[in-house]
Amino acid sequence: MNRIIEGLIHRAFQAFAAPLMAAGVSLLRPGTIRLLPAIAGTVLLSALTACGGGGGGGGASGANATAGAYSVQSGKIHDASGREIQIRGVSHFGFNNPNLRPEYLWKMGWKQQIAQMKSLGFNAIRVPFVPDTLYSTTPVVNGPGQIYIDPALNPELIGKTPLQVLDLWMAEADRQGMYILLDFHSVSMVRLYPTWFLSNPADFNLVYNNQAYTKEDWVHDLAFVARRYAHLAHFLGIDLYNEPNGNVRWNSGADPIYFWKAAAELASAAVLAANPKLLIFVQGINGNYDGIENSNIPSNWGENFQPQAYQPLNIPNDKLVLTPHTYGPDVFAKSSFSAPNFPANLAADWNTLFGQFHRNHAVVIGEWGGWYGQGGPLGQGGAGGQQDVTWQNAFVDYLIGKGMRNGFHWAYTHNSSDTGGIIDDGLNVRQDKMALLRRLWGT
Repeated sequence: MNRIIEGLIHRAFQAFAAPLMAAGVSLLRPGTIRLLPAIAGTVLLSALTACGGGGGGGGASGANATAGAYSVQSGKIHDASGREIQIRGVSHFGFNNPNLRPEYLWKMGWKQQIAQMKSLGFNAIRVPFVPDTLYSTTPVVNGPGQIYIDPALNPELIGKTPLQVLDLWMAEADRQGMYILLDFHSVSMVRLYPTWFLSNPADFNLVYNNQAYTKEDWVHDLAFVARRYAHLAHFLGIDLYNEPNGNVRWNSGADPIYFWKAAAELASAAVLAANPKLLIFVQGINGNYDGIENSNIPSNWGENFQPQAYQPLNIPNDKLVLTPHTYGPDVFAKSSFSAPNFPANLAADWNTLFGQFHRNHAVVIGEWGGWYGQGGPLGQGGAGGQQDVTWQNAFVDYLIGKGMRNGFHWAYTHNSSDTGGIIDDGLNVRQDKMALLRRLWGT
């Protein structure tokens, strides 16, 4: 028996290690060693399963070792039974900023928030997090920059660390039947950072331990959450990194440390080793500037997937989800918004940036939204005013026409400065936004 297990472990480890080594990662690097517990746990489970072993809580058989797995088939997302899933999602931020827990808990209960999102017709929640979410030991009500949490509405959270709060939140969202997408939002809780690593000593103050945050640290933390929540049936996937930009390129024309394609492939291998049930959500880049893509099209961070056409990601197609971000004039004033044929000119740009892939890949919009003409900070319903309403309406028309009805709206709570939320500051539901979303969903 021991010799059988030893052989199985050896073969399984080779299978899991191969993608990492192919991506250029030495398994002897100190940072890479941090990945091995995630891989080894899956390897050992596979070995024991193949031998008919298993501990308490129910062992899996070889036939159902990935029971509950999500997959992509013909560009559509399916659950383990083969049923197609429409992602009617919304982002709920807070774990990614200095509060390190969901927003608006000074007015609402955290379970109440999940229940409200479900009652409005959402079936999926995108949850941004950062390394501080995993490593801070300061209770959420006492941390730096913390805003009051109503203890009567949120008694379970008092005295909890951010990770303990995330544990509770994930379990409750799963219990309520909401699909969950964890989004690694930044290496810092202070601001969005352009890369998935931080090596500039001038920026060390942005990171939880005031030290460098390496690519290996990032991969370790992705595998950690993949494994930690593997028991949750509605844990759908992981969004590997939010809006890579700046020096980032797809696979050429820069220092290879900035190549997003190789980084995403490395991270996806580790995530799937830790939890093979998950989907891998990969965002685009800002621009590759390689002389092949059309670099004249203005794009948001995370929106540009053009290089996928000629340098495709080496990630299993049945696990890969392309998840572009796109916004209108409330968020970023593209030159295309001032064209005389606006908004008719937008569809061609969307097709080039990401729409061209929707027949062969799952394309799930990762972020979109805006003030939609009301409540914006500039007294005109947001920076774009009525033009942003026009943009959002045109974008929904485009998605419907393409049959791309899956996505995550940004955001649930009001305090996103350039978009507002599904609820306003008085906790009233923005019925106009919900009407737009229901038109997109076809409900």
